Amino acid sequence: AAVATIITAAAASPFEVLRVKSMGLVESKPWNEVLTIFLDDRKGPSKVAKSTEKLKPTDLLPLWGGFAPTVARELPFAVTKFLVFDLLAKAICVAVNSRLDENSIPVQVGIGSTGLLISAVSGAIAGIAGAIVSHPADLILTLTSATKKEGSNGEDVDWRDVVRELLDKEGGIANLFVGLPARALFFFLVIGLQFFLYDYVKNVFQVGSDDLSLVLDVFYAVRQGLIDMQQ
Repeated sequence: AAVATIITAAAASPFEVLRVKSMGLVESKPWNEVLTIFLDDRKGPSKVAKSTEKLKPTDLLPLWGGFAPTVARELPFAVTKFLVFDLLAKAICVAVNSRLDENSIPVQVGIGSTGLLISAVSGAIAGIAGAIVSHPADLILTLTSATKKEGSNGEDVDWRDVVRELLDKEGGIANLFVGLPARALFFFLVIGLQFFLYDYVKNVFQVGSDDLSLVLDVFYAVRQGLIDMQQ
């Protein structure tokens, strides 16, 4: 989950930067114009080509300026989400199965109505946990993107200044969790639905974890030459 999140953040950082920049414009503009405006703000109009076709690879490096803040937000969220879901779902299954008769079929995560309910509940709680852990980074990233330095020609403020300003206000560290209830409610619904739909679709197509492992084993055997596909 951690490696996948880092790779995803690297791929999504340029689009996140352009999205935030486009939201700050009065009129809607094509992505190439938004890109030029963004690079103008970072390097100055005289240093950036007016056409995106003439841009050098090094001119695009500012698009990844938000990579570290994005990872700081997404990495704790993803790791916490999957960790809490896995631990909580297994704990609920153990508790439910301990109350069943010996002849009853054990409850499994994502299988049957009870398993789907466990997936939804565990996912919803995991979404809240992920929101709590990642909220300070999300708030700092949002304020950093929305706030501009005075007399800096549109340059974003340093995230350290944003943190210092929040902590200096009345409330102290609690200011890092402003807006948490709304974000927690959002991920309560979204992540709960995400895990529910994932397991529900697997049930519809009758795909289990063992089936996925078998497919991967076959691919590995073919790659190692253990299976002759021409036979």
